[in-house]
Amino acid sequence: MAVLLNNNGYGNQAWMEELPRLLPNDLPIYEYPDIPDKEDITYALVWDHPKGDLATYPNLKAVLSLGAGVEHLAEDNSLPDNLPIIRLVDPAVADDMAMHSLYWCMNFHRHYHIYQEQQIKKHWERYPCKPAEDFKVGILGLGNIGSVVGQKVGQNGYQTLGWDLSRKTIQDIETYHGLDQLTDFLENLDVLVNCLPLTSDTTNMIDGNFLSKMKQGSFLINISRGAIIKDQDLLSKLDEGHIAAAALDAFIEEPLPNDNPFWSHPKVHVTPHMSGATYARSAAKVLVNNINRLEKGKAAFPLYDRQKGF
Repeated sequence: MAVLLNNNGYGNQAWMEELPRLLPNDLPIYEYPDIPDKEDITYALVWDHPKGDLATYPNLKAVLSLGAGVEHLAEDNSLPDNLPIIRLVDPAVADDMAMHSLYWCMNFHRHYHIYQEQQIKKHWERYPCKPAEDFKVGILGLGNIGSVVGQKVGQNGYQTLGWDLSRKTIQDIETYHGLDQLTDFLENLDVLVNCLPLTSDTTNMIDGNFLSKMKQGSFLINISRGAIIKDQDLLSKLDEGHIAAAALDAFIEEPLPNDNPFWSHPKVHVTPHMSGATYARSAAKVLVNNINRLEKGKAAFPLYDRQKGF
């Protein structure tokens, strides 16, 4: 029994500092590609691992993602259908993403994005803003991240609404569900926070038609995946003034290319996919807990559902 570790593109050092403290002392951790014997590997802890490689480990029991997304695994058609893929849901990451979302909600509500521009121009002008309880924040997607984001925003005084494809009940959040309730959810929002997972159904979901259902002068915050937004449609709605501004933390291509219009658009605020960085010190506990559960014959959580795409 051994663990394969490959945090491709981000390095293994932090994980190698945390995992040995939590795993049994006699359990070896092999850093890819230095694998002495593929038959020893029972668990793979990976991010952006080379497609096709995981299918070559005959005793592999489960694959655990080192990040919140599992697109890098879902796109690997060589993985056996019965091989469990475990998503990483770390409370510390969810809290970070909630704080990031709250920051941008406050920024747009209190016009700080405008005052920042005015400082450059040495222009002094105040703008009225409605009370927080009248400022409507919508959470698109009420999964593990969206529910935490909604609760954090609501705890800070904002009127919080949420939408998901299936019915969800969350304390102090007015919830909507299903495509037939999407328009009612969108039409009165001041800010929309996208927390949807990327699936075949959500790809390009936030397009021109979707944005048209949001009210004039509303704002968009994206902390999920770039491909959920149809970029050119968003740019058009920003140019028209229908969407007042957007805070984007994720993009179809990352790093964001130098010639991408989001960099220079006056109504777009770009951050480098940092709203919810994975911390090995907390995430390692989640990973090891799932390995221990699997070793005891229990289900790991949350299991990636191949049919739903998340």
